[in-house]
Amino acid sequence: MYLNLSSLLAILALVVIGATIWFWSDSLRARERMTATCTHICSEMRLQFLDETVALARLRLTRTDRGWLAWRRIYNFEFSESGSDRWKGRALLTGQRVESVQLDNPEGVTILANGIPDTPGPDSLYKHGPEDENQRRLH
Repeated sequence: MYLNLSSLLAILALVVIGATIWFWSDSLRARERMTATCTHICSEMRLQFLDETVALARLRLTRTDRGWLAWRRIYNFEFSESGSDRWKGRALLTGQRVESVQLDNPEGVTILANGIPDTPGPDSLYKHGPEDENQRRLH
């Protein structure tokens, strides 16, 4: 089979378009996961998740625990305790796995990690005993 330059460019263009579509789809899924996780955490902590959205702050390639390459995304969001205040939060996602969520408020920084469910469900963060909650909450 003979391939000329225009055929090679067409194949390369299809590969680039396919990779772009995959990245866009992966990014949408990651954003939806973080929005659902932040909504769930704010609900469990009796906070208001403001604007019902997260914003991508940083994107980079990293290695997972198993050595695979994955995208590490850091998202910013805002929440409120009373509705008249606004506080910032950050969430870290590696691949499609939620690594941590940090809530900044006047009482101190709350970091939730090592137990955040990949998919929020009924048996999540604060449904466990006090010793489990202390492992997840650091002030």
